[in-house]
Amino acid sequence: MGAVLTNTHPALRRCWHPVALVADVPEDGPLAVRVLGEAWVVVRLGGELVALRDRCPHRLVPLSAGTVVDGELQCGYHGYRFDGTGRCTAIPALSDGTPVPSKACVATALVAVHFGLVWLCLDDDPIGGFLDDAPYQDDRYDVFVAGPFTTRVSAGILADNFLDAGHFPYLHRASFGQADDGRPRLEVHRSGWTLHQTATQMVDGAHLSGAQEHHAAYTVALPFSVELRLDRADASDHIWSFACPVDDERTIWWMVHAYPLGGDVAEIAAARALQTQVGIEDLGMLERMEDPNLPLDVRVEVHTRADLGCLEYRRMLIELVAAAGETVS
Repeated sequence: MGAVLTNTHPALRRCWHPVALVADVPEDGPLAVRVLGEAWVVVRLGGELVALRDRCPHRLVPLSAGTVVDGELQCGYHGYRFDGTGRCTAIPALSDGTPVPSKACVATALVAVHFGLVWLCLDDDPIGGFLDDAPYQDDRYDVFVAGPFTTRVSAGILADNFLDAGHFPYLHRASFGQADDGRPRLEVHRSGWTLHQTATQMVDGAHLSGAQEHHAAYTVALPFSVELRLDRADASDHIWSFACPVDDERTIWWMVHAYPLGGDVAEIAAARALQTQVGIEDLGMLERMEDPNLPLDVRVEVHTRADLGCLEYRRMLIELVAAAGETVS
């Protein structure tokens, strides 16, 4: 096989990645996370979420084993303290008046919050942005999450699978896709680091009276975020796929939903159960792949017109790799 995009490809350092639900970050303590094969700690300092490299510069132990003291992160081993910029502010072993060595600092990452998730970028000059979260913020929608799923499948394959509109009547026959014909007529275009794909799909669901025709609008934000907006005659549903490239053996995958269910607890639970089933169906196939990484050489796969969006997605990732100064052979 030719070049593939692994979860730790250097080009991904300039992209935003979800690492945890905001609700999972303690109010008064650190949370250990991993992204792109590196250990980081997310913590609330001074009322803000910050991300520090999860390694104390003194004895290289994880700072996530420490505590928050007076708005700073204190290492649990020798009491070194760090502020939100990664600067070491105190070393208990030093005599009074002795300056803190300048090298006693910790690398930081950019932090953002969208869709109830904490996002990190490990580079100071990010490429790409975020999907529109207006429907997620709209009180008329009920928001719920399917997952997280932890899998050996790469983040690139998960995004590609979510964009693939041709597998529904086969892989998802038991959940939502049995009425679809598996021959999507796609319209695809790019706008910078964002990809748009539209199609018409037959979709069934726990909150629907039966299979209904939907106008499907997909939006992909570099590198692994995908929105699917399903418009029918009387309403719209929004589904977002977000994947964290933890390392080359592990990805964490969330599917976030905004459905107009009127606050009906039973309908929300049924919709969440159905979407969880959909995720399990996808992973049941993808985890069987010999190499669960996304090929960047489009010649190694067979494609049809039903794959136009997936092909353009690969081209966008090839451009990302090129922007990092590398080539795809």
